[in-house]
Amino acid sequence: MLCIVAGLLVVPVASAAEEYRVNSYTDDTLASAGNDYVVSPSTEDSADTEDSNISPLSTHISQGQTITHYVSLGSGINYLEVDLNWGDTSDSLTLSVSTPSGSNVGTYRDNSDGSVNGRIHLNIDPSQGYVAQGTWKFKVYGESVSGTEDYTFNVALH
Repeated sequence: MLCIVAGLLVVPVASAAEEYRVNSYTDDTLASAGNDYVVSPSTEDSADTEDSNISPLSTHISQGQTITHYVSLGSGINYLEVDLNWGDTSDSLTLSVSTPSGSNVGTYRDNSDGSVNGRIHLNIDPSQGYVAQGTWKFKVYGESVSGTEDYTFNVALH
């Protein structure tokens, strides 16, 4: 069952496997968790009808503002498909991802998914087992925003 409570996204999801690795496709990554997760561009047609999805959350952000989204995961999740979409290439947002244990998976910009299109669309895979169970933290930062920028944030559980 999926629900949004006071800005907290609650989702059933994964069992903990602590072996992950980060493999960024660009030099755009600000930080990484070493060998904990594989982060790769997501493809548009990667949807699986058996996957769980959090309803997209729409909000807006301004220059220098950070908005944190929390996703609580249960057991049995193979990977996360993360989608931050603002559609305006004249503004710049970043997305920082942290595991339930507090490890920083990485910070990503528009071109981290291989395309400059006002969107960060990534898959986060454990190198072994399932995605770590617990509350994941996703920080959206208004790195360079003129006025305010509307965006949607979505996490699909595969």
